[in-house]
Amino acid sequence: MTSTRIAVTAGEPRAHVELAVGALAPRLVSRDGTRAHVAVAAAGMVLLGGDHVHVVVDVGAGCTLQVEDVGGTVAYPGARSSWILEVRIGAGGTLLWRGLPFIVADGASVERRSALTLETDARAVIRETLVLGRYGEQGGQLISALTVIDGDGPILLEELEVDGTVPEPGVLGHNRVMDAVIAVGFRPPARLRDLEFDRPGAMARHLSDHAHGSPLESVWDAWAAFAESRALRVNRSHDPDPRTVPPTERNFVDIAC
Repeated sequence: MTSTRIAVTAGEPRAHVELAVGALAPRLVSRDGTRAHVAVAAAGMVLLGGDHVHVVVDVGAGCTLQVEDVGGTVAYPGARSSWILEVRIGAGGTLLWRGLPFIVADGASVERRSALTLETDARAVIRETLVLGRYGEQGGQLISALTVIDGDGPILLEELEVDGTVPEPGVLGHNRVMDAVIAVGFRPPARLRDLEFDRPGAMARHLSDHAHGSPLESVWDAWAAFAESRALRVNRSHDPDPRTVPPTERNFVDIAC
């Protein structure tokens, strides 16, 4: 299994961005000294039965990485497939990942696991939209887990196990779509109906039988903007001295295929 890798570290005048193509193909959209915008699309048909996708993301200290999902993902019928995301966010770093729908077709069986590790003053905002079935389908089997930890321990531990052919009351019921915006590492401007964590963070969630018309678009916009403004405030007081950045990292994009 070849891993997809996205890594950004601060540089002058532009950040050092490392991109490695696996099942997903990341492409650099823009960057400055501490910020990178990367678009991610499938490098081929993903997820076919038996596919195993592994994505590694590393956000350097004081950096902001914006990941833009292109096209979403469909898990097709067949043997059990997996989608594994591992993220490290360095001190003062920010990850903004706006995912498009992850669709589990009839006959598909997929395990989807995301693990985030936050260092001091790090933060993240993630958009997840899980969909059981394409149009006219009930959907297959899905295990979806999200783990977020920092130096003080767990912030969020969540696991969902569903089967579109066997709706369960109290889980998704007859809804096919679970849309969520998750913020960790800071207190976002949450609404009254949102879930605020004991540790800094919150979750906004919407259940529906269709993916369009979600009320969480405005939540994503507000929480992502708040995270970026907080990052600017935190990092402005201790911006890295450009003279300490190695010359080989000052203006470099590394793309591995």
